[in-house]
Amino acid sequence: MLLAQLNKQEIVLKKISNRTIWVFWFPLGLAAILFLLVTFIGNILVIGSKLETFHPAVEWIFYIGLMLISLWVIVTPLIDVLSKPVLSLDDIVSGTNKTGYKTIKKVARQMIDSGILPIEHHNKLAGALRLGSDLRVPLSTAITMQNESARNIIHDHAVLVFISTTISQNGRLDAIAVLGSNLRLVRSLVINLGYRPPLPVLIKIYAQIFLSALIADQIDDFDVEGVLGQFGSGVIASIPGSTLLINSILDGTINALLTLRIGFVTQKFLLNAGGSLSRNEIRKIANREARRELKSVWMDALPVLPSTIKQLVQKFI
Repeated sequence: MLLAQLNKQEIVLKKISNRTIWVFWFPLGLAAILFLLVTFIGNILVIGSKLETFHPAVEWIFYIGLMLISLWVIVTPLIDVLSKPVLSLDDIVSGTNKTGYKTIKKVARQMIDSGILPIEHHNKLAGALRLGSDLRVPLSTAITMQNESARNIIHDHAVLVFISTTISQNGRLDAIAVLGSNLRLVRSLVINLGYRPPLPVLIKIYAQIFLSALIADQIDDFDVEGVLGQFGSGVIASIPGSTLLINSILDGTINALLTLRIGFVTQKFLLNAGGSLSRNEIRKIANREARRELKSVWMDALPVLPSTIKQLVQKFI
């Protein structure tokens, strides 16, 4: 009786959570997309009108090139993710029949063909698939083994975002870099494990990605000099070039932290699909791991940064 009540309560909580995604996250993500589109289209039209003074063909080449880049940066990662099957790791581990054998077979083949598994687990999974054996045990082991490689994928994308947005001094370019990198990050994590989260979870993740791009676009408006003055650090702000350097590091740090958070949220949803962790617990764990990973991102980004920015980052570390 108690177990039935708990299951009923869990179903109700899931329905409320899914309703929140459709009522809150979906409109919020859509609003962020529309805002970014209006901003980008305005800048694109200004650049296009200037290129038209050289020749009308140059303007059209510019528009077509941007369209192809947009397809590559935004549409292709989305299609790659949506084409993957939805899988509950908890169903695989527990041996329940909620997930069909065709889906399990498709995920196993995806992991084998991608060449991302260590040779031992690759051979076990390929052998089980070839012989028609039960795939649940070797597949769950292979997915669990991919946890560490998923962390490396998140780390590498965060380093890239930190470097690109620290060096860049343009909010529009920062937004494009963050958007493209985070979309590829989710695709890489999904390919790494061979399956994707359910659609409501994906909507929430992509809403956060577009919001992160919006934040990256607006960070340049942050008044670093005024904040330093309020905290009694006006002397630092008065040093020539210090405000620009601090603002660059702040840009890179915030964007890298958001990328880390998106990556760890996606990873936890993939590894705990159907599991006991609630979405609130997943969010707390992702926030904690993102803060812990940030120092490592700084360390790996240092060799690529200009020497002046490098010295400042080393002081923070």
